[in-house]
Amino acid sequence: MTRTATSPRPDQALQPAHPDRRTVSTRARTVLGAIGVVSQILFMAGWLIPETWQPQGYSIVRDTISDLMARTAPHAEVPVTLLITAGIGTMLFALLGLRPALRGAGRTAYYAPWMLAFSAVGFGNVLSFLQIPCQSGACGAHAATSTFAGAQDVIGGVVVVTLLAISPFPMSRRLKEAPGWQRLGAPSLLVGVAVMASYIAFGLHSTAAVHGLLERTVATIGSGWTAVLAVQLIRTARRPENDCSNRPHDSLPHAN
Repeated sequence: MTRTATSPRPDQALQPAHPDRRTVSTRARTVLGAIGVVSQILFMAGWLIPETWQPQGYSIVRDTISDLMARTAPHAEVPVTLLITAGIGTMLFALLGLRPALRGAGRTAYYAPWMLAFSAVGFGNVLSFLQIPCQSGACGAHAATSTFAGAQDVIGGVVVVTLLAISPFPMSRRLKEAPGWQRLGAPSLLVGVAVMASYIAFGLHSTAAVHGLLERTVATIGSGWTAVLAVQLIRTARRPENDCSNRPHDSLPHAN
């Protein structure tokens, strides 16, 4: 006696399938990658655009980016807002997007995304709300650093820029071990060398006349590198089969 297969009831056939966790994760990573890219655009705009309305004595070769956000700078609220927004977005990308995406690298330089999050392009930008009292070119470097905000700009700036200069090196090691990210390992190492060289030159007293240019070089390379990582996060999110952290565990074969 044969048994006919029962056809599904209408209410079962029309019931939508629930998305699995991998679909949700893919969508989230795409969004976080886009946030990372947009944050770098805002960061670059935060100091490129305000340079166009600075007083005649301001020099992009000599004066630093912090001078654009001084309390006496014209329309200082514009760069402050843009840089704070960029910093928050970069931290979200690094900690919620990049860090889980590189989980396939195991414990190798696991701290690298944290270093990026708290570097100059991340937490360093969030600190932009602590404005120096005046532009150093107008009132002198001593007066510009005489307050708490000025001291923070010097001490805190050294910390966050150091993190930006160092982070590409452990990030390179982690990228080489993460499935789908290996091809960015060597370029990240080159980025680290370029940023570190500019950073060391910035710290030399003999280069004071071009400190602004060197700082902008560090900012541009660091932000561009972060944008590349964000684009790669979007690309790997669309190819989840290359990501071990999203790959389901293989099931054991059933016995016949």
